[in-house]
Amino acid sequence: MKPITLACAVGLNLVSAVPALATDIPAPDVSDTAPPAALQELAINGQAVSPESIRRVDLEGPIYEVRLRNGDTFYSDAQGRHMVVGSLYDNAPDGLVNVTEQHDRQDRLDQLDAIPEGSTVDYPAQGEEIGRITVFTDTTCPYCQRLHQDIDQLTQAGVAVRYVPYPRAGSHSPAANQLAQVLCSESSTDAMTRAFHGQAPISNPSQSCQKVVDDGFALGQRFGVQGTPSIVLPDGEMGEGYVPAQQLIQAIKRANL
Repeated sequence: MKPITLACAVGLNLVSAVPALATDIPAPDVSDTAPPAALQELAINGQAVSPESIRRVDLEGPIYEVRLRNGDTFYSDAQGRHMVVGSLYDNAPDGLVNVTEQHDRQDRLDQLDAIPEGSTVDYPAQGEEIGRITVFTDTTCPYCQRLHQDIDQLTQAGVAVRYVPYPRAGSHSPAANQLAQVLCSESSTDAMTRAFHGQAPISNPSQSCQKVVDDGFALGQRFGVQGTPSIVLPDGEMGEGYVPAQQLIQAIKRANL
């Protein structure tokens, strides 16, 4: 897994410098009906664009956003017949706004807030908290181990770190058993640190701790986690891979603006 940058700008390569708008844009399906004026004079991110054609489709409003249990999102008419898969953008005066991503972020935050107490391993911020990150982690993952090496640097900077157990090989893997042992330990934070250093916990995980790991894995699947660590920022933005502490701290500060 390659390290990534969480707070990268999301670009949409729709706009480039264009000549003056065409005045006679065909509407192939309705030859005697002019396309809507707003589409003939379309601007995206403040730049005029020239559509090659404008075609009416059978998708009629109202349009609904549909989210499946596996995390997939699509848009549908009321009959569920015509569907659009992909992100929905608001062509706002200040530029394109990814509405789908906004909803994704809020949905993640709502589900994270619903995690029962005791189902995560928490490292509180030292001093004034500047933000909390949630990390889907696996104690056998090298990049998770590397991120945990920064735990003191993060907490001293005011970052609270919450680990959600996410065994990459599934909820019946050796890593899943180790994570359950961590959660059942007298001090889960100490046990987590030891596990990241290759010292296996010695506690016998109860069925309830194993269920917590199952639930963490299921939540990560709904979020679309494909690798660990997967980090959710305070504003709900999520990214995968190890991020150096200072870079992560700056991303958290930007997320709070």
